Amino acid sequence: MSNAERSYIILVDISNISSKLGGFSLNIKAFNLTAGGLTAIAGNNGSGKSTFLGVLSGLYSYKGQYLIDGQEFVRHKRREISKKIGILPQTTSLNMPFDVFYVVLTGRFSHSDGRQYCASDIEKTEAIMLDFDIYHLKDRQFNELSGGEKQRALLCRVINMDTDIILLDEPFSGVDINHQAGVIKILDRLKEKKAIIVVIHDLSFAVNHFDRFIFFKDGSLLYDIKDHDLTNEVMSEVFGIDIEFIRLQNKKFIFLKDKK
Repeated sequence: MSNAERSYIILVDISNISSKLGGFSLNIKAFNLTAGGLTAIAGNNGSGKSTFLGVLSGLYSYKGQYLIDGQEFVRHKRREISKKIGILPQTTSLNMPFDVFYVVLTGRFSHSDGRQYCASDIEKTEAIMLDFDIYHLKDRQFNELSGGEKQRALLCRVINMDTDIILLDEPFSGVDINHQAGVIKILDRLKEKKAIIVVIHDLSFAVNHFDRFIFFKDGSLLYDIKDHDLTNEVMSEVFGIDIEFIRLQNKKFIFLKDKK
């Protein structure tokens, strides 16, 4: 199957989903996802972005219909889901006393026999660590890394899972601008054959690199639009503040409007 053909296959199909987490309620009437393109999720704090990824990954319970590869999500075994969906949560309690190579290698677990990793797992791990510019950290203890280095190692681990669906919650947090550029190049390379969703707060970065935008507000999916449909009015409504969105040649810029 070619990448073009695969891009029309619906990997995720959601309708009338609701999920409650404490006093917060998430409600989504409809949403679907195919391979191809980069999807950004944005909105103010507490709008439902991370909860949405939690529902998609199976971390949070829900009511409604959620199909993955045409079958009800709940009918899939956990091991099957781990082969289909990889997630980098916003926060992690991962504090393993292992070297960085092993941490990234564990991303291959669902592809292993459950007891040991094969030569292919080792090779793929080495290659992806080189891609993420962390191979030189392979013998370092994960717990000794800086915040940005840990983030890159965990992101590398998720990509090493080689899942069809990749969910990333603020993956650029703590990552320097040089390595942000490297990460977005990797995601660009993967996007034709995978479905990639990224929660991001840096709108100026997002509008120049993402193709589709999912905006949440007060627990509801307010807009699901392509990058060419972004307007001042849309973003101002989402964030509750006057935003100036400018397209200049091949670049896009976002400013807060001056108050007179």
